[in-house]
Amino acid sequence: MLCKQFDKRYSVMGIKISPYRVNEFFDLLNTTLKEPKSEPLFFVTVNPEIAVETISDLEFKEILSSSSINTSDGIGISWAVKYLHGQKVERITGSDSLEKICEIAAQTNNSIYFYGAMPGIAKRAADILEERINELNIIGTYSPSKRDTPFDELPEDVRTGLQEANVVFVALGAPYQEKWINNNISELKNCKVIAGIGGSFDFIAGNIKRAPVFYRKTGLEWLYRLYLQPSRWRRMLKLPLFMINIILLKMARVNN
Repeated sequence: MLCKQFDKRYSVMGIKISPYRVNEFFDLLNTTLKEPKSEPLFFVTVNPEIAVETISDLEFKEILSSSSINTSDGIGISWAVKYLHGQKVERITGSDSLEKICEIAAQTNNSIYFYGAMPGIAKRAADILEERINELNIIGTYSPSKRDTPFDELPEDVRTGLQEANVVFVALGAPYQEKWINNNISELKNCKVIAGIGGSFDFIAGNIKRAPVFYRKTGLEWLYRLYLQPSRWRRMLKLPLFMINIILLKMARVNN
């Protein structure tokens, strides 16, 4: 197993979703970053697109079964947990978590590395966050030419930075970022917390506009992003497929 699992989970299409409240999640990260190095805490923010992807990508599904924490990144996953298990889980997204984790890292004297995104985006995001957060120590940023670049093929200074960092954020898009983490986490000798965070660097850098608070609170951020990026419509086709799978799972339980 890649990382130890901390909690009871609720299964959604075979993916175990953690029941942490937002404050409990950040309390756990705070505790983890205060402790000496042990096994890295690898968390994944799961949305319906990721759940559907695991139907055909068994490697990805296996990675999600070995992660430390899988959070509900989107109203679809929270709805599925409620529908299937009668339990409420709070949304914990990569975009909302990144800056908060940076604040915790600064307060606990932990270093951070930004890996991924298009050239220049991670560096711009790092500069913005270092302006906002006192004592934040982002020790490096790097945008690989290929999303599956193995650790030993990276430039020496990048390898050194990744090995020294206590927190690593990987922005390669799912499932590439989770696969990169799974394949290379053993090389990150000082890593305490690691996560794939999709387009979060783009949001911070201003490359992509974040949805207004209303859309985020009502679970309609996906709709706003579709408005800004109509090319995402193909990805949105996974949403009805996700709902159909959840309804079929519920019917199978009832019939049994």
